[in-house]
Amino acid sequence: MEPVRDYELKAFFAYAIEVLERLGVPYMVVGGFAAILHGEPRLTIDVDIVVDMKPEHIGPFVAAFPIPDYYVSEEGIRDSLQRRYPFNVIQPATGAKVDLIPLPRDLCTRAAFQRRQRLAYDEAGHSATFITPEDIILAKLIAFRETESDKHLRDARGVLVMQWEKLDLEAIRRGARAARVLGRFEELLEAARREIEE
Repeated sequence: MEPVRDYELKAFFAYAIEVLERLGVPYMVVGGFAAILHGEPRLTIDVDIVVDMKPEHIGPFVAAFPIPDYYVSEEGIRDSLQRRYPFNVIQPATGAKVDLIPLPRDLCTRAAFQRRQRLAYDEAGHSATFITPEDIILAKLIAFRETESDKHLRDARGVLVMQWEKLDLEAIRRGARAARVLGRFEELLEAARREIEE
């Protein structure tokens, strides 16, 4: 199968957001898709969304993604919500995938969820609820600490560079200190500063 095309992923994303909003499921777009919106363009093949989904949402949610156009497991969602691990919805025809992450219990993610903001994500003016640029930088630094994947540092630096004038750097420092990634943040901040000044 060919890799998912950008417009296919965006169309699938728009539909997933429409479903979540129609069902009244609080959500926050995170991960690469949010990093791209706040930062620099790069290829991403899926979308990550934190959801505060309740058991009563599951049936209508599954019904909105009928087989064979989509694949989603009702039993998998129930287990996911109970055990707090991600589940996904896949569009087999395109390979597009949306990963949904039940709202974790950790205070850092819950605070980010409270700060989420509505933003337009395309030229047509469609909007969705995204993690803030400050919180995506922090999330990417934590993800780098856990995975050592350089893409997380590139994403964080891209957001720093693109949002430089608007960021609350002290808020990021406080979060970075609490998450024990302050040294890495200061290094990234200096790299972004040099890039902007060049």
